Amino acid sequence: MLSKTRIVSAVVLAVAFALVASTSSLAQSTTKQLSTNFTLVNFGSEPATGTISYIRQDGTPWGSENFSIPGNGGQGIFRQYFPPGSPGNPNLSSGAGSVMVTSNQPLGAVVQIQARGQNPTSNGAYAGFSAGAPAFYVPFVAKNLTTASGLGNSQIVVQNTGSSPTTVRFEFIRGGSTYIYTSPSIAPNASFTCDLTTTCGTSAGVPNSWFGSAVVSATASSGTIAVISNLFTGDALQTFNAFSSTSSRTKWFVPLFASRLPNTLSTSISIQNLSGSPIPANNIQFTCIPDVSAVDFSSFTMSNSSPIANNESFIINPVVDMSIPTGFVGSCVITATANVVAFIQLRLIAAGEAAAHEAIPDGGTDKKVIVPLVAKRLANGLATAVTIQNLSDSNASVTLTYTPSPEYIAGGGSAAPVTLNATIPPNASLIQNHRLTSGVNSVPALPDGWYGTLIASSNTPINAFVQLTFLRSINPNLPSGDSFMAHNAFTQP
Repeated sequence: MLSKTRIVSAVVLAVAFALVASTSSLAQSTTKQLSTNFTLVNFGSEPATGTISYIRQDGTPWGSENFSIPGNGGQGIFRQYFPPGSPGNPNLSSGAGSVMVTSNQPLGAVVQIQARGQNPTSNGAYAGFSAGAPAFYVPFVAKNLTTASGLGNSQIVVQNTGSSPTTVRFEFIRGGSTYIYTSPSIAPNASFTCDLTTTCGTSAGVPNSWFGSAVVSATASSGTIAVISNLFTGDALQTFNAFSSTSSRTKWFVPLFASRLPNTLSTSISIQNLSGSPIPANNIQFTCIPDVSAVDFSSFTMSNSSPIANNESFIINPVVDMSIPTGFVGSCVITATANVVAFIQLRLIAAGEAAAHEAIPDGGTDKKVIVPLVAKRLANGLATAVTIQNLSDSNASVTLTYTPSPEYIAGGGSAAPVTLNATIPPNASLIQNHRLTSGVNSVPALPDGWYGTLIASSNTPINAFVQLTFLRSINPNLPSGDSFMAHNAFTQP
């Protein structure tokens, strides 16, 4: 697996993320052998050259390779499961580890985790980090929890982004009880996996059928870490980034919220209190506006009915909460009287598929969104949908520039970028659904089989998240199980 997210935003920066070439773990999906690949996108105007260093979990070198990526949204894909000598596999042995990427241009990274060649399969995705922090927060973790999607278990993957070894303290919190585990020493740039069903959870005393929130912190003086969470429910894998304390806000956007749709999609939200004090009842408001396609629905608001202790979470779950209208789809805003963070689960209950991503924070001023990997109906079944959120109270005039991947061009595809224009109403979102052939939210300007990067430029602040799906309607030979992934996009001024 790999560690956590954001962007590389200056010259000669390191993108850190933890990565698994092949490993095994807990519950159904965690007993599978997992492999990774990652996509780098160049935010700079000049070609990006640099080095990718792979590090084993004990801190020893695992392998390295050099790269060159075109400027202005150029893309490079690195697959750890390809034959030795291919991009992404400089003769790596099987095992788990982490990655450090350095470049002369600002970069972004998106990682996919896959149970390749296994039936049923599992898939997750997240974005790589440009920097670490002393502590991170995970709004939802579980140990042997029965859910509508299968047995729920969590892994928390930590990478040491500091220059000295550190141990890491894990606090698992719910209902006034805290369970604590301290990791072995982690070498600089190396990673450690805290699996709640093995030593990490049992040594802490976390009981079965438990769920709650977590605080993860470096114990070394001036230590910094990067953190992702893998939440397994049955065969489904939901990978998302933990939150640093500097990421907390009183307002968050949920670009896509669904309640028991005909395809069984529901969106669950976990909101963690990082204010330092309890948040009183009714002080977290969750307000949803129906999508234009949801013609028979009205806006609604929910709130926390009881106080939320510091570092604990408030959960909104339409899978079990029948007060939320069945069939509702739209966008929502979280407002609180004190600082919180939130992450989003997208769950297809009947299919046993799920994905996760972080909610979008208020206060962003960036007017450019970069998506490292967009795919329209590839032959292997991969397709993406990008949801762009307008963070302002004014209309957003957005220019969408699709730049083809060098691999797509080398395979005979057109090298010409595709440019589109759109308007997003205040506080609303725009969906570019590359899984569709026609109709609302489809992107007919791109041919089937296209893949590359997307840059959206706006006159107002915007942000976005991405869904990645392997569609059996395109590739009937795909295995059963979880083929659903999601991650947040990157932003720039």
